[in-house]
Amino acid sequence: MIAALFAAFPQELRHIRKNHPRAQNPENCPSSLQGKQHPACDIIAIQTGIGAANTETAFRRVLQERRPDIVMSVGFGGALYEDAGIGDIVWSFRSLLIRAERTRQSEHLPEDAVPDSTLGRRLGKELCERTAAREGSIITLSEMMTKSKIKKMIPGDLPFPVCDMETFYLAKLSQQNHLPFLAVRAITDRLDEDIPPELLAVTDGTGRYRFSRALGLLLAKPTLIPASVRLGRNAAKASKNLGNAVDSLVEILSTFTSRE
Repeated sequence: MIAALFAAFPQELRHIRKNHPRAQNPENCPSSLQGKQHPACDIIAIQTGIGAANTETAFRRVLQERRPDIVMSVGFGGALYEDAGIGDIVWSFRSLLIRAERTRQSEHLPEDAVPDSTLGRRLGKELCERTAAREGSIITLSEMMTKSKIKKMIPGDLPFPVCDMETFYLAKLSQQNHLPFLAVRAITDRLDEDIPPELLAVTDGTGRYRFSRALGLLLAKPTLIPASVRLGRNAAKASKNLGNAVDSLVEILSTFTSRE
């Protein structure tokens, strides 16, 4: 069993990689690809950077090297539901895309084109039994939007909606390549909290995180420091919970494999 985990930022993979220290990280690669052999389950963790193009490039690279048995979108997310807690884990096996052009519109994968949900659903259900994870809905944004605008664009009956910027693209690529899919997101900001857009301007031209850009941004705009500190504290908790959730998923996958 091979599980390919995709995340945009290194912070999202911090505890996943910490929990699997033997993972090898090739140098000079456009996106970090590493594997750790777990009993009956091989984990591949990939840092993609932000956006559809980077996500697809990383996905194609993984397919060229080793075709996974399941694709997972893992990382942080913003809560679009009441009473969310920092670090809460929400999972789903499909996603909705919100396009933020002149005429705002949403896009679903057709119901008959949702990636094979059997494995993803089984994983999610068992994750809920082992942890406090919730089955929810992942809302992928084509660009940054305020929570108030997002809420007006999505159905009001979606269970535990969470927003990100990558999941829909991975779900669609998985569907096109007939691969099971699962998304797991850890909450970093609540419904009434919007991350300052400037704090997301920490990537280079390829959409990949650069510490030098983050430092330069804070030096140029010190008024962002309090929000940056708060976000960093929230991200640390979310990353730890995400790492624990992935550990549980790996154990579950290993159990599935040994049964089969």
